[in-house]
Amino acid sequence: IQFLASQQFKAKSKELAGLSAHGLVNGDQKCFSFATETFTGDVGFAVVETTDDAVIIDRLDELLPEIVACKMEKNLSALFLAVVNIVELKGTLLLCGPSELSLAKAAFPGCEVNDANTMMDLGSRVSRKKDYIPEITKAIKAGWKKPLKRGVSVVDMMEALGKLEVDPTDYQRITRRGSVLAVKVGQRFTVDDD
Repeated sequence: IQFLASQQFKAKSKELAGLSAHGLVNGDQKCFSFATETFTGDVGFAVVETTDDAVIIDRLDELLPEIVACKMEKNLSALFLAVVNIVELKGTLLLCGPSELSLAKAAFPGCEVNDANTMMDLGSRVSRKKDYIPEITKAIKAGWKKPLKRGVSVVDMMEALGKLEVDPTDYQRITRRGSVLAVKVGQRFTVDDD
């Protein structure tokens, strides 16, 4: 039974590696609404569970612009993507902007953030229901508010997000084309920290 289970997890991870950034960001995403004195808005939280987190994390510069685009399309105040290694039981949180960075630091104090402020090591936290949302909820209820510095604004951003295209040979493969958020060759996606 253990062998069969490991083979199923490997097959799922291989399938995930082939998904588009859009598919990964939107595949297992839930939205949570908050209304406090300091913050009112919706926070999206997506999770990718895999046996090989490096394959997903290696696509960081493809995933971060897609997280930003999805956040804007759904009018979310913040959107997170957690990459969970289900074998090693460790989580990595992808951070697409100053709001996500600020809220993650408030919810998970002491967790390390990379130099570009785009990934947070969540250690053994792996459950959206038990580990992630309760801590985010506590941080928001404790008075967290969106930072004043929110990144670059673009006038007609919805148009600039590009268009979603469906691969006619694989209807599950959806790709964003023509987005101003796409990272140029030789550049890295970074988040400014106040």
